[in-house]
Amino acid sequence: MKLGKIEKWFMKRSSHVERTINRADRLLGFVEIKPNHKFLEVGCGSGGVSRHIAEKHLLNVTGTDLDPELVQLARENINNSLDIQFLEADSTNLPFEDDHFDIVLSFGVMHHIPNWLGALDEIKRILKAKGYLVYFDILYPKFTAWVGGFFKHKYGITTLQGLNSFIEKNNFSVIYSSLSKSLFLRHYEAVYRKD
Repeated sequence: MKLGKIEKWFMKRSSHVERTINRADRLLGFVEIKPNHKFLEVGCGSGGVSRHIAEKHLLNVTGTDLDPELVQLARENINNSLDIQFLEADSTNLPFEDDHFDIVLSFGVMHHIPNWLGALDEIKRILKAKGYLVYFDILYPKFTAWVGGFFKHKYGITTLQGLNSFIEKNNFSVIYSSLSKSLFLRHYEAVYRKD
C-alpha cells in the first residue's frame, strides 16, 4: 500500500528520520556486521536510514519502496562514493535471488502491507542462512486486531502471536525483542537470525 500525503510528510521530517536512524543503530548493535555485507531496507521511504547505514558501516546497501516518488527522492540524495541503490519494488515480490542479503531491515512497513506474511516470506527467501532480520513495527492486541480485521484488505493487521508463529515455523532465532504497550497499539522491535 502506498502512503498518503500526511504519512509521507511525517516520514520525510528530519526528526522522524533521526529517530529511525537511532533505533536502527541501537538494534544493529545486536548484529554481527562484516565489511561488504549485503544490506536491504524494505520500505526505505526517502532513504535516510539506508544512506546512514552505507556511510557508517560501508555495506552494500539496497533500499526498496513501493512508492516511486519516495524512491526518486532517495535516488536524488545518493552520495556517489557509497555502494547504495534504491529500487521500486513490492515487498511481497522482491526482485532478488534466494539467499542474497546478510541483513534485512523492516521498520514501520508491515502494518502497511495487507499480505504482511507474504512480505515476511519474501524476506526469509532472500535472506542468507545466519542472516539477520532487524524489525520494528506496530502490533495489534487481540481486540484491536479483531476490529482492524474489517480493514485487512488495506492494512497489515499484525499481532504478536502471528509474528511469533511465523518466526517459530521458519526457524528464526530471537536475538533480541522488546514490546511497549498502550491501550490500542503495541510497538515491537526485534532482531532475528535465520538458522
